[in-house]
Amino acid sequence: MIKVDYTTFGADKQKEDDANFDKRWWLSNKTDRANALAKVVGSLGQYDSRRQTQYQISVRMYGNTNIMGVNGLSFSKIASVQSTLRDRVTYNVVQSCVDTITAKIAKNRPKPLFLTSGGDSKMQRKAKKLDKFVDGVFYENEAYKLGVNCFRDGAVFGDGLIHVFKHYGRVKFERVIPSELFVDPVEAFYGDPRQMHRVKNVDRAVLIDLFPEKKNAILRTNGAKIDQTGFVQHVSDQVTVGESWHLPSGPDAKDGMHVIWLENETLFEEPYNKDYFPFARFQWCPRLYGYWGQSGAEQVQNVQLEINKLLWVIQRSMHLAGTFKIWLKNGSKIPKEHLNNDIGSIITGDEPPQYLVPPIVAPELYSHLQTLKTQAYEQFGISMLSAASQKPAGLNSGKALREYNDIESDRFITIGQAYERLFLDLAKLAIDVAKEIYEEAGQYQVKVPGKKFIETIDWADVDMDNDAYVMRAFPVSSLPNDPAGRLQTVQEYAQAGFIDPMTARKLLDFPDLETVETLANAMDEWICKSLDQIVDEGMYSPPEPEMDLAKAQALTLQYIAQGKVSNLDEDKLELLRMFKSQLDILAAKAMPQQMPMGAGAPLANPTATPQSDLLPNMPGAA
Repeated sequence: MIKVDYTTFGADKQKEDDANFDKRWWLSNKTDRANALAKVVGSLGQYDSRRQTQYQISVRMYGNTNIMGVNGLSFSKIASVQSTLRDRVTYNVVQSCVDTITAKIAKNRPKPLFLTSGGDSKMQRKAKKLDKFVDGVFYENEAYKLGVNCFRDGAVFGDGLIHVFKHYGRVKFERVIPSELFVDPVEAFYGDPRQMHRVKNVDRAVLIDLFPEKKNAILRTNGAKIDQTGFVQHVSDQVTVGESWHLPSGPDAKDGMHVIWLENETLFEEPYNKDYFPFARFQWCPRLYGYWGQSGAEQVQNVQLEINKLLWVIQRSMHLAGTFKIWLKNGSKIPKEHLNNDIGSIITGDEPPQYLVPPIVAPELYSHLQTLKTQAYEQFGISMLSAASQKPAGLNSGKALREYNDIESDRFITIGQAYERLFLDLAKLAIDVAKEIYEEAGQYQVKVPGKKFIETIDWADVDMDNDAYVMRAFPVSSLPNDPAGRLQTVQEYAQAGFIDPMTARKLLDFPDLETVETLANAMDEWICKSLDQIVDEGMYSPPEPEMDLAKAQALTLQYIAQGKVSNLDEDKLELLRMFKSQLDILAAKAMPQQMPMGAGAPLANPTATPQSDLLPNMPGAA
């Protein structure tokens, strides 16, 4: 097995020098900081070889590839290895389990929702716009696509990470391979390290474009060399770049630092005043101590290895035993040439030969193989039926299928919650970076794709203090995917009065609750938009007859009351009263005129209310 040698980042291999390098790199001399960081990372890499080896094993099992390392250079060496089919996993239970649970959990698209705590109407409107702002950042960076990869990384490596940073004046998301990150295992015993280092290979030209003032130093730097076996044939021109963070020791401490460095050159450094690292993380299974999690692949790797060994035994047994045996009695005069595979062969002799088909493989081997497969799937919390996209026999109704899914999903509660937290962390980090860009550039706009048009939102319209809101994550879709479960859910919504029968029929064909809710709330949004313009900007738009006048009157009275409580300007309060007065006039005109006694056409006989087959338990449903 090829091991990764991280001491090539400039760390001296002599033990006496390794013991004397400055471990407090954030306090070292600026000219020596890059060299100190290289030695720190080299030392951490030496003591972190077990984690790197486990990553290599997990990647081999999942990818069914004889990979030699977890970095680009080592991965490229696969082509130079004379691998055979014997190196392949013939029944890859790890990949089957990982892909199944990824499809189950990562199909959800958790949406961060910003809720105000005791905020006024202006704060609530900012919170709604902040929802859209984060949606725009997610859309720009394909956050949900990255989220699926991050979830799969967690299942294979134990941790899936996304780096959030500023890139050419925009918020940028980037997938991080866990093997690129290093923390001190002693410092991170309780899971909260004070420093973190990322090491990756970057194209030399890209790095020069990012730091043009360091062009000469970048050109002098040796090409990327992480593997101790040296270089391999490749056409890329990459250099190994380190990025390090040290958290401030206290609220007023000045020792927080962020540094980007080469082997002997510091490319960039700045104070770092945040108490967290710029990584959103999904963790499959937290260990009892330490920073890094345990992966699903690691949990079942012993089962996978036993399956591999058992399948090899079965394969060899079949190869050596053949398909059948022919028994000839001693002294039989049957020529062996007559025993062939020709159709209609004539066999002469005293006694007919006997064809024996012995058991090639013991039944216990197949039984044990099936037990191991079931054990692996149970370790992941899924069934073999789920992996094969099959439903249990006898479960046909939508309610039964949903109950079955709920029972199976209980195993994934903690994993699902961790996946939701990943997107909450992404939103938090994206907001922090957007604030920094806005403070530097004076603006930061994102485009939010809507159903009919693209909306542009500037950070100035959504800027709020962190203590003015709380974040929660919700799934985007509230309906099951299977037709039976969808029908059952829509019927329950309609019977409960959440949606009308016409909407229920539409949802059976195209289940988009978001559109239905948007249309249902459109009237309230229209009225509130006119009132918000008065309260926020002093702009007056008169009410229109098409508004729900009764609802508009009630909302206007609430806005006036809220304005009195919050000491709204008297000019704006007067505009609200004017809006209310015009609503009263429109309502009076819309009232039907009272007809004289005996006038008008006679009333028609009432007709029976039609019944709906869709809603058998809902009286009067049309």
